[in-house]
Amino acid sequence: MTPTIQPKVILPLPMSPLPNVNLITPCRNRAEFLRSSLPSWLGCPQLQKIIVVDFNSTTPVINKLNDLIDERVTVVRVEDEPLWRQGRAQNIGLRLTDAELVLKMDADVALVDIRPYVEQMADDPTIFFKGFSKLGTSSGLCLAPRLRMRATGGYHDHMSGWGGDDVDIYRRLKKQKLKPRVFKPESFYEQRQKMAGKNSEAPMLDSDLLSDPKKLACRPFFTNFRNTLLATIQRQTKHRALRWRYNQAEDNPNLVYATMKPSSLWREQLARHNIELANILALAYYERTESAWALMNEPKFQEALHLHRLPPCRSRRESKALIATLPQRRLKMREFAHKLGVELKTNETPT
Repeated sequence: MTPTIQPKVILPLPMSPLPNVNLITPCRNRAEFLRSSLPSWLGCPQLQKIIVVDFNSTTPVINKLNDLIDERVTVVRVEDEPLWRQGRAQNIGLRLTDAELVLKMDADVALVDIRPYVEQMADDPTIFFKGFSKLGTSSGLCLAPRLRMRATGGYHDHMSGWGGDDVDIYRRLKKQKLKPRVFKPESFYEQRQKMAGKNSEAPMLDSDLLSDPKKLACRPFFTNFRNTLLATIQRQTKHRALRWRYNQAEDNPNLVYATMKPSSLWREQLARHNIELANILALAYYERTESAWALMNEPKFQEALHLHRLPPCRSRRESKALIATLPQRRLKMREFAHKLGVELKTNETPT
């Protein structure tokens, strides 16, 4: 008798789990917007961790969120940061992430659905998603692989005010061989607030050299112009990224305090020189050049970089040697500012 051949049963392959996601958001004295957005984030099953960076708020953010917080939420409190530095705040949160993907959102953006984007990134690990205001999404939105974000050095540590930090990291993610895709507006809901009101109590321009940085920061598009120059003059890299120490609060499992590590103070000191160079060039050419990108293509910009930008350091010994030259370099840069007609503080004006 011929044996009966049983049909072969082909079992479906098990579906691969989607990448997990951590969300980071900076917040400074805007807890009312965060309270409106947070429930939508908590309702997203893809988010395994939500990290809120309280960047020197007058009243600690956690005091206004306690009734909304669950075990997925960590509030990182940062003090002694008088300027509004969105990129620095985001980096503080980025260092605490451990998921495959990181979603950066502003506190005033509610979430509708990110699953389609996570699915696309699971299928194609060479892409990332960004916001684009002209197409209806907040320019600061970003969903990218965590390791690639860390490899870039994260967001720019030294930009102040608004504008430039998102474009800068999109550009550096593309250098990591990632292809940008744009979020769809229906996936988010933005609580509209005037740009002038966003963190308006915090100084927006970092300078101890220019005569009136507060007034300059209020001029339309000046801060964005300056930050674009700064992205080239003081490039953000993994080596240059600031380092932070995190201490768990004893009385609250959802609260962490972040302080800059002493080893990063020399990075701060060196960055100050390049920051002032960006300030001087921005003030000299802001109203005389079509755009920051146009200025950076001109020979006078390249000459200024050659004469005044600090060279990169690869060791602590090189950094110490470079720091020793800063007083003389600062004198030359003041003379450079004077030649360009840039108004300095009285005690900084060259004789």
